[in-house]
Amino acid sequence: MSRTFLPLAGAMCAALVLAGCAGRKPPPRPPEPASPPQAQAPEPVRCTPVPADDPMIGTWYAVSRPRGFAGDLQSLTVVRADGTMRYETQMKVGRRTRPALRETGCWSVADGVYTLQTTQSNGEPVDSADPIYVTRYRIEKAARGQLTLRELKGGGQVITARRMPPGFQLPN
Repeated sequence: MSRTFLPLAGAMCAALVLAGCAGRKPPPRPPEPASPPQAQAPEPVRCTPVPADDPMIGTWYAVSRPRGFAGDLQSLTVVRADGTMRYETQMKVGRRTRPALRETGCWSVADGVYTLQTTQSNGEPVDSADPIYVTRYRIEKAARGQLTLRELKGGGQVITARRMPPGFQLPN
């Protein structure tokens, strides 16, 4: 009996060793780097309509001389009753006119502050959370033919705009 037992015991032991090898788990993998959390896309800017008789609605043309510039900044802003706006600027130095900046977006007035929120610049969508695309002015005077604004920043410049007929374009 001992003869049969030993080979059987040896076979069982070998089977257990082989089973232990086959059942052995591979070493754990290092954890995969966590992907950065996906930033939520900002809410799209929604323009708020205003009454059709709002004195701000119209086409406004202004010429100003910003501090530190050798030329005149011409700007044309078209504000509509649906709350949308189109803003265009060009710098004129002597007889040379530099290429224009064209922006579109929304406008609003609250507590005497006129705000332009750009949603596209030169036809490309912008990051609406970036403060560079929000411009604010204190309204000093709003009449049917003239608009006087002051930039809302330290030493803000005064800008006076004239109402122009619909379809008016910046001079070349």
